[in-house]
Amino acid sequence: MKKMSISFLLALLGFQSCKTAVDNELAGVDLSQYSTLNADFSSDNFEVILLSEVLNYGIPHPIRLFYSVNKQVILEESRDENSGQFGYHYFKLDENAKVVDSIYVPLAGGHRTGFINEYMVHTNSNGDSDYTTWPLDGDKTPKKIAVVNGDLSWPDAKVAQQEDELIQKSDYYFYDVNYQPVTDGEGWSLQKLFYCLAGKWQVLYRRFDETIHLDERDKLNRYRQNFFLSSDDEMPNAIQNFSLKGYQKEEKLKYDHSIGGGSQSFSVKGWIGTGYFDIPLLDDTLKVKRPNLIVEEGTPGNPQKRYYLSNGKDQSVSPFHLNIFTDPGLTFALYSTGKYRVYAIRKKQSK
Repeated sequence: MKKMSISFLLALLGFQSCKTAVDNELAGVDLSQYSTLNADFSSDNFEVILLSEVLNYGIPHPIRLFYSVNKQVILEESRDENSGQFGYHYFKLDENAKVVDSIYVPLAGGHRTGFINEYMVHTNSNGDSDYTTWPLDGDKTPKKIAVVNGDLSWPDAKVAQQEDELIQKSDYYFYDVNYQPVTDGEGWSLQKLFYCLAGKWQVLYRRFDETIHLDERDKLNRYRQNFFLSSDDEMPNAIQNFSLKGYQKEEKLKYDHSIGGGSQSFSVKGWIGTGYFDIPLLDDTLKVKRPNLIVEEGTPGNPQKRYYLSNGKDQSVSPFHLNIFTDPGLTFALYSTGKYRVYAIRKKQSK
């Protein structure tokens, strides 16, 4: 009986010691203010909406955002043949991340579409190319791009001189190339210089009796800058100044670190729990909780605290990153849980 009492007492003390450690890490934290960051996010100051979901497994970044003319934000979705309307879908977003207009560009061989400020240019290697002013005024009416030297009758010296002059005086320009089939053992390249003068697009043809290669900086997307790409990896420009305000320890188990690069993995036993983070955002504080979190304290060689996500007992951990993105030109923030979904985080509108 005495032995049982001592064992019970030791177990009770151990439980209380463990619980005290947990409570100490939550001291002063109002857990009701924190919520999981998804479309059901609960907050007095913020709301989270699913901005885009694209299950296209064939490309690394199926969802992209970029600025167009007048700082218009455009969302691009690349959908595969299983998603309906195979190709590219573009959406104009207003200051609250609401869609105000859209346009669909089917994906077909030899076709490409690019955004150059107020113009949306559509090239076709097998036929006529055209452009619209949809980015500027919503007009989806295609205007044909006139071909200069279409029969390739100009002497090369004349074409070269014209090319140099157009590059100097055009408002915008870019290059494309078509590789012609080999006949009698000879292949050749058709270089196309697309250029815009006084609001009118044309294209200058030039023949090369060899295979030529274009600089990526001179191609169709030379004027476009994506500021957000959906990704499974940590974004280099994501918010980093978050702070862990509390940590609820829930289960202690063994997990693996898989380093890669030829190094052997190793096992660690530690706590799995829920973290409570404060994130400065949009002149306020976003309060987020994250389950399945591992927090490893720093070491003398690496004093920085490290965060991981648990995948279960004896399983390798996953990297932890918030992937919340802001930009001075945006009045909302973007959040990605992976390359297939992007959320918008915005301040709640006063009623």
